[in-house]
Amino acid sequence: MTNTIFYSKEFEINGISVPDFELRSGKLIRIYVPSVRIIEFDLTIESIKHLQKTNANLPWAKNYSQNSFIERLFPLTVEKYLIQKMKIDKNNASRIANELDIGLNERLELINFTNRKALIIKAHFEKSNSIIIDYFGVGAVGIKKLEQIVNSEIKKGKTGIAFDSLQYMEENEPYENIERIIINVPNKLL
Repeated sequence: MTNTIFYSKEFEINGISVPDFELRSGKLIRIYVPSVRIIEFDLTIESIKHLQKTNANLPWAKNYSQNSFIERLFPLTVEKYLIQKMKIDKNNASRIANELDIGLNERLELINFTNRKALIIKAHFEKSNSIIIDYFGVGAVGIKKLEQIVNSEIKKGKTGIAFDSLQYMEENEPYENIERIIINVPNKLL
């Protein structure tokens, strides 16, 4: 039996409707966004902002970039990212890195994009039972890895909302616990 985490009423962003949905434990909502130039990125960002405003307990597992002067001088390692930035204890940080086959002393900025994204997703699932994910920028091989990681967390009763590009949508979702939502862009906006 699944428990409802929250219900999102239908909302509209720049004339594009995002249908209502119910986020339930042990389920992943996968929202496919049309691959139309700037619309894809803007719609995703604005949708994430709306969902977080509606439910503050939905952290976004977004890409982490080292922007501060100090971080550029002293780049973050995987261990520092997990412990200092994500506030995960050393034992769980070590477990997460081991599960992903990433060294704790590796520099975060030097890890390939898929592994960094996997690390960020695992870290957020460690801190929260419900997260927002975006699969943008991940290649075909990498997406399979991320889907497996996310599915293993969903099977534990956690939940997520994932955003992905409509152009890469497969005929069927890889796991039964995924509910698909397809966003359509009205012709007048194309």
